[in-house]
Amino acid sequence: MGVPSIIVLAKKNPSFWEVCDFRDIKLVIDGNCLYNLLYAYLNIDTIGNFSEYAEKVEMFFMWLFDRRITPYVVFDGAYDIDDKKIETLKSRSQQRAANPEDKTPILAKITFTKILEKLRIQYIKCDFEADRDIQMLANDLKCPVLSRDSDFFIFDVHFGYIPFDSLPLSAIFDGTDEHEIKIYFIENLWKKFPYLRGNMALLATALGNDYLSKHSNVLQNAYHSDNFRLPRCKTEVSDLFEIPCEAGEPFFITIRKVLYWICRYNDADREKRQLLYFCKKDKREEEMLTRSLKVFTEPEDYTSYNLYDLLQERESGGLDRSAVPSHVPTWIIDSHRRGFIPDFFLNTLIHKRVFLLSQVEGTHDLSSHECSLSIRKVIYALLLGTEQSVTEHDRYRMSLCEFQRTGVICVTGLLRDPFIPNMPRVLKIKILGAALCCQIPSESICGSLGQTRLFLMITTYWARVAELAININFLKSVLISYLLFSTIKRNEFRDLKIDFRDDDCLNHRKSNIDGRKGANSSKGTTTLNSNHSGSDVRLKDLYYAVTQFAGRDIKTKKDYIPNIIHTFAQFQSCILYITYLNQLLNSPLENVNPAFVFNGKFLHDMYYTLREMKQDIIGHFLASEKNHFERFDNMLQFVQDNVYIQDSE
Repeated sequence: MGVPSIIVLAKKNPSFWEVCDFRDIKLVIDGNCLYNLLYAYLNIDTIGNFSEYAEKVEMFFMWLFDRRITPYVVFDGAYDIDDKKIETLKSRSQQRAANPEDKTPILAKITFTKILEKLRIQYIKCDFEADRDIQMLANDLKCPVLSRDSDFFIFDVHFGYIPFDSLPLSAIFDGTDEHEIKIYFIENLWKKFPYLRGNMALLATALGNDYLSKHSNVLQNAYHSDNFRLPRCKTEVSDLFEIPCEAGEPFFITIRKVLYWICRYNDADREKRQLLYFCKKDKREEEMLTRSLKVFTEPEDYTSYNLYDLLQERESGGLDRSAVPSHVPTWIIDSHRRGFIPDFFLNTLIHKRVFLLSQVEGTHDLSSHECSLSIRKVIYALLLGTEQSVTEHDRYRMSLCEFQRTGVICVTGLLRDPFIPNMPRVLKIKILGAALCCQIPSESICGSLGQTRLFLMITTYWARVAELAININFLKSVLISYLLFSTIKRNEFRDLKIDFRDDDCLNHRKSNIDGRKGANSSKGTTTLNSNHSGSDVRLKDLYYAVTQFAGRDIKTKKDYIPNIIHTFAQFQSCILYITYLNQLLNSPLENVNPAFVFNGKFLHDMYYTLREMKQDIIGHFLASEKNHFERFDNMLQFVQDNVYIQDSE
């Protein structure tokens, strides 16, 4: 939700705020806001550099720990039960399809929760939209809320609201000087405007929000009516802004009108009737008006489950189903609330509708999610059976379209209505293997890292279904990237300072090679010369050698070949939905960490380097590390044994 105009009122009134020490407290964090904001603030490339993102997320929480702050992270759940925001969802999805580079990539949330698990930070999910639950949990924990949602200027958060832009983000990530942290208290707003106490739902509705836009007919009719007309002088609003409007700045006349209207009548029932009158008997607008007032009204009998009880591991009264329909299995509700499974499952079960998030993937007709369709069909079959269909909202060209999908399950002997928690692990793994058309890798292939098993199965599936067909350079790029980021810590990258001079490795080119991005290697040859002996270069050296080599030609993602971007976007889609399937099966195999399996820039740079080179650069950099070389060779052989990979483009 959001009430944008209230931000103006709050920021122009310093008396609403107090300076806080921001130490030795509990803190309820709006998880959806935080993981999106950090990705945008850090300006990480939206092709998906999840290793860098994971490092920065961990840095943020370590900064909280240094201040002895105990964070509790709360995420949104499924779409609203009554589906009233469906048009908003469609609009946002269409905006994302048109400008995916402005949005957070699809694996960011999984990466974020991996850090929460690593740091043992408690996080939970609401059944539906989280705003009201976050407010109530913060009041139960006697602590402030951290978010960027303007709704928290409306809600009565007893111990204050801290917008994200109040934090010294530059100090957290760059080590610069901190600035004081201010916290907003709604009590301070009521001191100035006492008539708003008990009328905050009316204020949020009359200013416009996600349910009832300020551009709606009902509010536009109201703003232009005599009821909202301002007198020339009215003391109640003459000092509306403690910080005066500057020259050229909007006068914010709507805020003045709404405050005067509420002050003038100070009768919520009468004012509600006036707004209903301005609906002009439009049933939809009457419905949205009523819903807005209800959503922002302090609930006396709130229907959500008790987040505080869940955090305290209380089982009083059994599992409260809240407003979740009775056909949703209890174990699904419990697993969802504890963050073990995604909202995708609740939306499938409740609404039989899902929105697939568009990626940076070029201008191909079909979405990158088309390649993972067979995985989603298995999910639909396990959740709904094979008779019911699910509506997928996905990109086709530049438009958001609807596709009807029906579940498919191909494992013989599976019950019609399987109770997944009671399934033997061997059957769950059998379902995974059948869905991916892949055998299960042996321990000798996977090595000590447990998630290698599922990673190889994902890679094999992607190699089989990707359009256009992948070649050996795509496969090698994915495998060496996983080997690199799963075995080498980020601080080793930061500490490594090797100078790759003109006569060093990956550098000498014949003059007739085409220097354009994506030039065909047949136009010339690139030789591998190195002043380092085989015993001197190692796996971690490959990272800087490749990024420096590709960086001469590739400056931004626009310099990559569109087909490369689309192919790696398909890989992200495979990772996402195979992770979902594994979670639905209660994770019989260890899930992959996107920080290990997908570093977008390195993957693209590695592919470009392999495309241009004519020598075995991977063998060169693994020459002195036999274990890494054998592991890479075993993984490569496993995929090639399961699916045909063409040698070149």
